[in-house]
Amino acid sequence: MVSNSETGHGRFKITPQLVVQVCNNGMTINKHALSEVHLGGKLDEGQIRWSADTQATALELIGKKARDAVSAFLDPDFVRVQLHAITAEAGVPIGQPTEAIEHVSKKLNFTGEQQEAILRDFIAGGDCTSGGVLHAVTSAAQRVDNADVAYEMERLGLRAMSLAAAHATTR
Repeated sequence: MVSNSETGHGRFKITPQLVVQVCNNGMTINKHALSEVHLGGKLDEGQIRWSADTQATALELIGKKARDAVSAFLDPDFVRVQLHAITAEAGVPIGQPTEAIEHVSKKLNFTGEQQEAILRDFIAGGDCTSGGVLHAVTSAAQRVDNADVAYEMERLGLRAMSLAAAHATTR
């Protein structure tokens, strides 16, 4: 997933995302994201003025980092390792769904409406595991009208799974 600041911060981000073929839910793997500022940094008065070739080299480096990140994210071994880690954490049974979804929603600042949608999708999905929480969050995100809110919910899906798993194992 490629995102770019549209508010003048000059930052772009490339984040690996796995899309589940069965339901089209996205799992965004935030811990591996590449985030770079692509505009020259602001320098105080009297500071070094970077030459055109230095600025060009810096932009070239950012381009090469982006190329390498995309290459790494598309590598089958990278995908296999990520799927293995997700699968290992996804199997934690959730015995108290309402409590678990409430805990996750509080930690991730989901609204009451989002929390209710996630709980409905969790129950409807029939997967009473931490992986079911992940799918419920990304599923609920697909019905959100505000694209920014939907993006943020989907981005937090794996984190929601981790929080649900940790919460279930401490009960």
